[in-house]
Amino acid sequence: MRRVAQVALVVVLVVVGVAAVVLLGLRGDSPTEPDADAFRRGLVSSGFLLGEGSAVRIDASEMVDQHAIDSAAGNNAGQPYKVFAVPNRAGSADDPAAREVRAFRLRADEAIVYLGPTPPQGDYFSFTPFLFSRHEDQLEPKGDWMFAALGDPLNNLGIKTAGDTPFGAQTVVVFAADAGVTRQVVDQAVAAGYPESMINTYPLPSALLNMGDTLASDTFLVLLRTANLAQPAGDEYLTNDAYATVLRVTPQVAPPADPLPTVPMRDRAWRSEEEVQPGITAALDRLEEAIIAQTPHGSVEVLSSDRWWPESREVLEAQPGSDIFHKFVAGEAADTPYRRTTSFPLGDDDTVVVYGVNHAATGLATYSNFSVYSERVLNPCGSRDWPTRFGCGNPVWSGVAGMSSRDFTGSAAQYLPDDPMATYLYAVTVSRDAASDAGVVIPAPSAPELPATGIGPEDPVLVGFRAYLNPNTGAGPAYSDVIADRAMVLRP
Repeated sequence: MRRVAQVALVVVLVVVGVAAVVLLGLRGDSPTEPDADAFRRGLVSSGFLLGEGSAVRIDASEMVDQHAIDSAAGNNAGQPYKVFAVPNRAGSADDPAAREVRAFRLRADEAIVYLGPTPPQGDYFSFTPFLFSRHEDQLEPKGDWMFAALGDPLNNLGIKTAGDTPFGAQTVVVFAADAGVTRQVVDQAVAAGYPESMINTYPLPSALLNMGDTLASDTFLVLLRTANLAQPAGDEYLTNDAYATVLRVTPQVAPPADPLPTVPMRDRAWRSEEEVQPGITAALDRLEEAIIAQTPHGSVEVLSSDRWWPESREVLEAQPGSDIFHKFVAGEAADTPYRRTTSFPLGDDDTVVVYGVNHAATGLATYSNFSVYSERVLNPCGSRDWPTRFGCGNPVWSGVAGMSSRDFTGSAAQYLPDDPMATYLYAVTVSRDAASDAGVVIPAPSAPELPATGIGPEDPVLVGFRAYLNPNTGAGPAYSDVIADRAMVLRP
């Protein structure tokens, strides 16, 4: 019995030892378990004021219908968003309009810290800070709504977390423009038990920004994008405002300025889809011919597919006189190319077929998708018909219907049943007619005063395309690497 007990003790010690090694690997050089309260106390004791917020769900279409913004900014149909609810700093200028849409102002010596778990398992997530609106050299009296990304998104292929998965894992993300402030925040996190292996720093390019806390300063927004979250964890994440903590970190005494340099944008080029799958362009042409041959129609309009917006960094760097100076780019960020068709009228008896290369199947994207939008302009500049707090003259661009590669994979086989390349293609029918067998049905607005809930019969329609995250680069595929998706309108 004594020998059995000794063996059992050895086994326990070995298991405990393995567990200790795992914990040490998680903590890196940190001597203690991560302690959020200790992190807060350390920041306060080192001279910072803290404001505590969270990440909350938003619905861009609802914000259009509530007259907060004049465009849903090409929101991805069916894919929800959260934003940082950053508390206002005591003594700073109050801006109810910015507060309504969760935009905030930030001094160059302040930091925003995300503390807690990342979104749960899914196809994609990212943290991206944006320049939301600008008042310096403004073109519109109420300020220019730009919605331009400040840099590359911090996504699930690049984020540092505690553990071997980016999903549902503890992390720390520090958004700051000052090197000294960044170092102090990171040092306090490490002292509180957070290993540097799970701490992410995101440099804000202050040289391109008008940072400050007056009404003339830029406003910012931090967006949390997600896609195809596993359930029920996805709903818990979206509805739980306490899922993670957002801290506003402000020095009580302004330190000597030590601005971080502007980080260049990543080179997204890798290999073209034609190179990865030789013959894929010819196969796409065969698919187009098969769709036309097999779909009853009186006329066919094949739509062009072009780049939707310029890059955010180009807009941030644009000078007065440029055609992209203060241009609204609708939340453009570098995790995907953004393409769109020309706009077109769509009658009740018309059918749209959306088709193209399945970029996830070729390996150039983690997932791809299309969404259908209205290009109706609700709020022309100078008009009071649909006055909004942010923006004027922008199309509503509310994603009311769509489909991702999770669902359209294999759909081209109905047109090319014997073609081995069909597995790399897709084709989906889109219609206004709910009684049709269309794969995607476009809803009408639920009420005249709620135009972002659907697309009216007189509204011009467009299809937008995305291809998120080339797994070989960790960034969005380059425009030159992906073959443009297509769409055609078939009329009786």
